[in-house]
Amino acid sequence: MWGKLRKLHGGIDILVSNAAVNPFFGNLMDVTEEVWDKILDINVKATALMTKAVVPEMEKRGGGSVVIVASIAAYTPFPGLGPYNVSKTALLGLGKNLAIELAHSNIRVNCLAPGIIKTNFSQVLWMDKAREETLKEAMRIRRLGTPEDCAGIVSFLCSEDASYITGETVTVAGGAPSRL
Repeated sequence: MWGKLRKLHGGIDILVSNAAVNPFFGNLMDVTEEVWDKILDINVKATALMTKAVVPEMEKRGGGSVVIVASIAAYTPFPGLGPYNVSKTALLGLGKNLAIELAHSNIRVNCLAPGIIKTNFSQVLWMDKAREETLKEAMRIRRLGTPEDCAGIVSFLCSEDASYITGETVTVAGGAPSRL
């Protein structure tokens, strides 16, 4: 895989890790070990291992930028989504630790914590118009986010304009509470 990327693009400068699953809705005490494993493997472990895999490529190029997509659920857990919430909180810790460990290689690591972004992944939260209106009322900016709301922040974090930023989390959540 790396050979093909090197040939096409000359190397790897940026990793945006946004893979996530959530196969569960319900009481945290009802979560099976298999569900925990799936959520943590994809939402957390895959990010750690992919970062580990690209670091040597970034080091060859003198540095790089990693953006980990967490969630506002890391700060304000969504009811019924316990394992997902936990996985997104873990990503904030992973980002801070990676930022410390990779700074010497000029690799910056930051997180993006989106709120409710209108995508297929979150449609269960907004498909019902009454539920969508309730969600909007909880936000200072009275609308759901769009993928475009996140894209500019990711582009910025990967750019030289953010060359002195590492170990941080930027929330894109319409003003929803976002502090631990």
